[in-house]
Amino acid sequence: MTIYSDDLVQATMAGLGVAVFAAYDAVAGSGLVPHGLPQLCCGVALVYTAGSFQDYLRRRDTRVVAYLSGNPGTPLPEISSATGLSKERVASSLQRLVADGLVVSEGGPTSLARSYRLAS
Repeated sequence: MTIYSDDLVQATMAGLGVAVFAAYDAVAGSGLVPHGLPQLCCGVALVYTAGSFQDYLRRRDTRVVAYLSGNPGTPLPEISSATGLSKERVASSLQRLVADGLVVSEGGPTSLARSYRLAS
């Protein structure tokens, strides 16, 4: 499963919406502070988690791009071995980078058989 930055932005926006609604409800709404404060905490936690995960994906993708910059035409298993990331994680990063147009895949019918290089 590949998670795209747009998905994380949507989760962040939902978390912000929940947090704002909960804060309003706790302070000026129905007066149900016991319900509003936990909801506020959940919204803030969702925003924090989505942001942290987006940073993790960005760092992982950067490792793959950095390796490909000096090693064009590299197959997935070699990228995995060189970066220390699992094949599944590298495949997820490559899928996202290819979709964004930053990386080009060449040859092979499967991700393990293809080679990858940075787009020119």
